[in-house]
Amino acid sequence: MPYSDSLSIENIITAVDHHLIVAFIDLSGHFEYVNKNFCRVTQYTSDEIINAHFSKLLHESHDAQKLAEAMNQVRQGNIFQVELLNRKKDGSPYWINSTIVPVLDKEGKPYRYFTYKVDVTERVEVEEKLKETEKKLKLSVSELNYLKHVLDQSSIVTLIDRDRNILYANEQFGKLMKHKPSDVIGKSLDVLNARCHPDSFYDAMWETVYKGEVWSGEVQLKNIDGEIKWVNAQVFPFVNDAGQSTFIFVSHDITQAKEAEQLVLRSEKLSVLGELAAGIAHEIRNPLTSLKGFTALLEEGETEPNKKTYISVIKSEIDRIEYTVNELMMLAKPKKAEMMPYKIEELVHSVCEFLKPEFTMKNVELSCNSHHPSAEVLCEGNQIKQVVMNVLKNAVEAMDRGGRIHISYLYEEKKMAIIVKDDGPGMSEEVLKKIDTPFFTTKQTGNGLGIPMCHNIMKLHHGEMKISSVLGAGTTVELVLPY
Repeated sequence: MPYSDSLSIENIITAVDHHLIVAFIDLSGHFEYVNKNFCRVTQYTSDEIINAHFSKLLHESHDAQKLAEAMNQVRQGNIFQVELLNRKKDGSPYWINSTIVPVLDKEGKPYRYFTYKVDVTERVEVEEKLKETEKKLKLSVSELNYLKHVLDQSSIVTLIDRDRNILYANEQFGKLMKHKPSDVIGKSLDVLNARCHPDSFYDAMWETVYKGEVWSGEVQLKNIDGEIKWVNAQVFPFVNDAGQSTFIFVSHDITQAKEAEQLVLRSEKLSVLGELAAGIAHEIRNPLTSLKGFTALLEEGETEPNKKTYISVIKSEIDRIEYTVNELMMLAKPKKAEMMPYKIEELVHSVCEFLKPEFTMKNVELSCNSHHPSAEVLCEGNQIKQVVMNVLKNAVEAMDRGGRIHISYLYEEKKMAIIVKDDGPGMSEEVLKKIDTPFFTTKQTGNGLGIPMCHNIMKLHHGEMKISSVLGAGTTVELVLPY
């Protein structure tokens, strides 16, 4: 062999040895020879791999059917190419593209196999990722199509650009707004504005979506016939493929629900008005009956001593009517409170002193834990005293056989509470639910206006009145005020 040919073959072998994984395998599948690149990729030394069976390199997840087909072909003397998943010495997987060439004897029968392989792990992994991405994209497109179908069946969908022009509207939009969707494309969203909301409402909505946040709320729209429609809407901001800000309005028609709600509210108002009218009539009719009767007696010319008695009764009944009217006025339109700093515990103490004879007469023991005597609260002193007096009188009147009332105070950073707790008979849940209703009372002499009036006074002071009660275990009232 000429020197140049020998050099050329050596160069070829060197190149092959560097780039390919080369091995010779006998008919039984055992390695006879492996090159350096084989050892580098598999992490085995030639001593470890020579005489070992090729299955030593197979990964447990390899395709057995592909391998069987390859072996069948080469046994018949055919060259075969196959991709298999192999395993390195450290157990890590790698993919090889293997070309198996049968080496034939003089009779044309294979007596060994020459195999050269290429590590294609990176390519296979990229292909797998591409397949997975493609699968996800197909799934996403399918899901989007399904979602669009569902939305189109049940929701009003509108696409708006940043200038508030309509880019798209679905069929449900057309049904509700009486517009053909194609007729509103390019038009301003203002064509649907029912002018039922203040400008601040729309300013707040657009400010939210321009910041990239989702806006939700109930909106009134006007269709082509001038009908006002209520929708429950959500506005989703997103950026389209061109990098432009757009907004998807997804809405549901709630007009019927709103109309039903208004009917219920009207019915409730009429019911409350009826109860108020009946209560007012009852509270005023009784003293009027007395006035009418005693006036008739005076007309009949009763004697002087009786006349004084009758006049006294008439004055008393007039006072009763005036008291009821004053409470109604306080309930309907409380006087504007002239707020001044008051030592709250002193106010409560003055009420307790005023009611002390009543406590003694009813055999009620009063205790009070003074917590912060100098603490001042901005309030209308007489109104707060009126509330405390009402609460204490209710507690006393509920305890026919005597009992105990305890007053305590709770001070926090921005609020304080006057807590009045009694061990009276308490109230059932049913009574507790009705206790705020005007003219509702469980007492024989009450007019049922005290508790509602107290609530109004507390609201006027930006506070609240909390009532809790357990039947047979007493009642607790908390008067919470800003502090």
